[in-house]
Amino acid sequence: MILGLVQGEIQLVEPQVGWQEEFQKTRQTIHDASGLGFDRIEHIGSTSIHGIKVKPMIDIALGVDDIHQVSVELLKSLKSIQFYRLQVVLENEVVLAKFLDNGKLDTKTHIIHLVEYEGQKWDDFLSFRDQLNASESLAKEYEVLKMSYLLKGTGDMNDYTKYKEEFVRRIAERR
Repeated sequence: MILGLVQGEIQLVEPQVGWQEEFQKTRQTIHDASGLGFDRIEHIGSTSIHGIKVKPMIDIALGVDDIHQVSVELLKSLKSIQFYRLQVVLENEVVLAKFLDNGKLDTKTHIIHLVEYEGQKWDDFLSFRDQLNASESLAKEYEVLKMSYLLKGTGDMNDYTKYKEEFVRRIAERR
């Protein structure tokens, strides 16, 4: 199974059979370490969408009661299972990552998006995933958009995210 991207790399790979199993294993590990309910740990992002080429990273939404008062205990429990807080500044979201176990911290394999449970971002993440999984044509449209960036984009991860932003917002708002 292909899993992980080196810092600054943007690569799309064919769907991998093991991604769902990897999410389930990680979900159990997060639950065991943090005590969060399984309903607050969701597989999101492209690896949760069936049948399209994607960046080989497992994205996970973790729902908390108040994003502005995330407990130190929760962050410590996530660090104990090798999820490290990134210095990414996003509104109403805390981002953590797990890295390939090669001692370098240069290849991200998993991303946690810590957001308010059943809040706007939570709902957007799940709505986007569910709509693309319900519509093969939407999923393929998303795949084509991502591939077009690789052909003409700058290769910058922030630019890549911005390039997809309008499509993601439009789909998430359709719920």
